[in-house]
Amino acid sequence: MRAIRSVLAFAVGMMLLAATVTGAAAQSSGETATPDTTADDTSAAAALGAPVEMDELVVTATKTYTAPEDLSVPVSVITGEIIDRQGATRLSDLLAVQPGLTLNYDHGAGLQIQGLGADYTLVLVNGQRVVGRTAGTLNLDRISVRGIERVEVVRGPSSSLYGSEALAGVVNIITKTPDAKLGGEVRTRYGTHGTSDVAVHAESGGSTQASMTLQRYASAGYDLVPETVSPTVPSFSDYTARASVRRDLSNSTHVQLRGRATHEQQNSRVEVRGKTGLFDESAERTDWSVTPQVTHTVRPGTKLTGSVHAAGYHTRRNLQRTDANATLENSGYNQLFTKADVEGTATLGRRHLLTAGTGFIHESVDADRVVGDRSGGFVFVQDEWTPTKRLTVVPGARLDIHTDYATRLSPRLSSLYRLSDTVRLRASVGSGYKAPAFRQLYLNFTNARVGYTVLGAEYVRSELAEIEENGQIQSFLREPSGLGGALEAERSLAFNVGATVQPVDAVSAEVNLFHNEIDNLIDTQPVATKTNGQQVFTYFNRGSVYTRGIEAQTTLQPTSALRATISYTFLQARDRDVLQDLEAGRIYRRNASGRDVRVTKSDYGGLTGRSRHTATVQFAYEINPIGLTASVQGRYRGRYGFADLNGNGIVDTDAEYAPAHGTLAAVLTKTVFQDHAVVIGVNNVTDHRDAIHTPHLSGREWFAELKLSF
Repeated sequence: MRAIRSVLAFAVGMMLLAATVTGAAAQSSGETATPDTTADDTSAAAALGAPVEMDELVVTATKTYTAPEDLSVPVSVITGEIIDRQGATRLSDLLAVQPGLTLNYDHGAGLQIQGLGADYTLVLVNGQRVVGRTAGTLNLDRISVRGIERVEVVRGPSSSLYGSEALAGVVNIITKTPDAKLGGEVRTRYGTHGTSDVAVHAESGGSTQASMTLQRYASAGYDLVPETVSPTVPSFSDYTARASVRRDLSNSTHVQLRGRATHEQQNSRVEVRGKTGLFDESAERTDWSVTPQVTHTVRPGTKLTGSVHAAGYHTRRNLQRTDANATLENSGYNQLFTKADVEGTATLGRRHLLTAGTGFIHESVDADRVVGDRSGGFVFVQDEWTPTKRLTVVPGARLDIHTDYATRLSPRLSSLYRLSDTVRLRASVGSGYKAPAFRQLYLNFTNARVGYTVLGAEYVRSELAEIEENGQIQSFLREPSGLGGALEAERSLAFNVGATVQPVDAVSAEVNLFHNEIDNLIDTQPVATKTNGQQVFTYFNRGSVYTRGIEAQTTLQPTSALRATISYTFLQARDRDVLQDLEAGRIYRRNASGRDVRVTKSDYGGLTGRSRHTATVQFAYEINPIGLTASVQGRYRGRYGFADLNGNGIVDTDAEYAPAHGTLAAVLTKTVFQDHAVVIGVNNVTDHRDAIHTPHLSGREWFAELKLSF
């Protein structure tokens, strides 16, 4: 509570300071800005599969409401219409088929953008951070898309606006704004594996706007390997509540309170390595956030917003022997994140839109295996400058000051050039950073089922000494005295260059070239072997990696009823240290005849979990006279490095790859009685199954849904 009171006091003080500064700036300008921009029916959203709407605005890329066609960085907009058409219920379902995005399933469904992993992608709800990561992955299966207006995905580093975790990009889930005096909907869905989804959304408009969404999502789970005891996915039930209240205090001021809470329970029966008998495993997760916010329009073109965001994440896991009252593990994890900030936008003359903000963050973790806390402040500034009718330049930077790692400056410069009414060119360069996570600094974890141990950099020496004293160390792989010490924040430098073209109304295309460099990469490596045959791991800063490639998308809309979007992504993702070792001839593998041979650069498969080739296709056809919509989504993922099987530390043989695979889904929606709908769909039409490489695909899945609006 003391931390929250400090945050509140800080926010009030910053709001007063910013009001003085931005108000004075607006008065000194003496005029309301009307930046010179061109407007046509072309938009980046159309090239990314979203319907073209002239009033559609994007907020995530610049923190100001901007038309998609006027953005200088690559952005995808997934509207509520697309969400309904694709039949998605969770955020992972929705993003899995979007162009340029890849889901990797490691401790949950994590999003990979431009070859950078899930721990480099920041996930927001209404502009506020979602907390609770496991091994760096924020599981997108946790987030429901019921009651969502749209999802915005910014590709490329956004640390200049959002700070840590935004090296790869930002996903912002924006909930619905009430637009009716009283209305809502009820959805019920049932599908394969006993999957059920019941959701209720209600809203009211006027001077006081309120909305609430309640949902229960559950499944009986499934097992792709019946001969084993543990199911592939255990049974679970997930409850979500989301509410928002907004009150207009005057024509220039409104207050808003948003809240979100989820709770999940799951149960399964498992085997434990080195233990006889069966064990019952139960797990629960609670995720919540509360955000009060005040927005005040100082004068036309000048606005202030102050907010306090508090979020928590709690898990509890119990592992107990089935035939005896013996508990093998009873662990918990508690994370608290609080942020207070104030942001202001002011028009300066006719060609500048200034955005600036400052704030304070406090974060703490109290768990059986991780304990720590840290605080910090930040300041950011951005200018959307339109020097000519055709050119927009957006410079920006953010300064972060933290308690347990060095001060970081993250600049970004982007530009948009309107070559003609049908051609737009974009370019951006940005620097980002990712702070060491709590687990990388303070983790002390031993897997009860398997027996391996992972230690944070701050504890590795002392904990290794204790494990050795207990007689559990067989050998050291690294000298203990040289381990530990402070981890440096990871740094990135990224470039994006692209173009959007619409030669005719029915055809639009977008291409984007990207290159990301990451230094001070934080990686896990084994440092000791235990007597049970398992290893002890810890975290190190190592050299650098790069990802680069091309994203291309084309949208065809020959009629108002038919829309098709096709995308292709080419990706290279490699470790520069490995490349140097390969050039020097220091990496070997043993061939079939038992001889050690040198590995060449052409053998190197790059970073694991990255496909060189991916493609998506989306078709939607509407038969308006009878209220019928058909939607098909397909995705191809080329083979990707999965595991190092020969022990040389890299992927270099065919056996170490996950095979290429494709998925196809189809959804049919029939509108009845104007506002109601019946939905029938099938996921994974080809019935693809691979328990090792794609355990998230259970085979062909059918579902039926009923939507009632009121």
